[in-house]
Amino acid sequence: MKLFEQIFGIKKLQREPKAGDLLVVEPFLDEEYFERSVVLMLEHNTQDGCVGLILNHCSDIKLNQLIHKEKCTAPIPLYMGGPIGHNQLLFIHTLGDRFKNSLPIGNSGLYLGGDTDEVIKYINSSDYDERCIKFFSGYCAWTAEQLRNEINEKTWVVTTPTDIMGMLSARDKSYWNEIVETLGEDYRVWSLCPPEASFN
Repeated sequence: MKLFEQIFGIKKLQREPKAGDLLVVEPFLDEEYFERSVVLMLEHNTQDGCVGLILNHCSDIKLNQLIHKEKCTAPIPLYMGGPIGHNQLLFIHTLGDRFKNSLPIGNSGLYLGGDTDEVIKYINSSDYDERCIKFFSGYCAWTAEQLRNEINEKTWVVTTPTDIMGMLSARDKSYWNEIVETLGEDYRVWSLCPPEASFN
């Protein structure tokens, strides 16, 4: 067990995450919802808590199955952003100059939310580009202490994103492998570990 952890465990002390950072789950977390997940931090606040979206869990549901079809004619993918608030529709995008009331997500180059009517008009227009906007049902949430404990317990690696389009096009566990490759030599062995492996 100790040798296994030395080989596959998180090697370095992790910094406190901030809005716009990515949380990369270690490969042995025994929670199906977060398996091989990459989470975009939307907010990190010591008082109000922390909120994020899982970027790489594409569902079988399309956006036009959730909202009136006359408001969304295209079969736009819907992602499972987390285990909380599945009745809430959230979206991130690169179109902060186009949608009023968009909120920047740290320094990531991405924005959260915006004017709903403008968004619906956009997704039904010839300008629509799925590489620029992504829709989610649900989100992740922690207290600041809870997330800090999980990081200290080596559940998450904190990293800074470098590829906005990669975040918006991520669909499945292969994106986890892509991000692991950017973490450096200490973590490349993660990609070789089968999902069913554990420290037990």
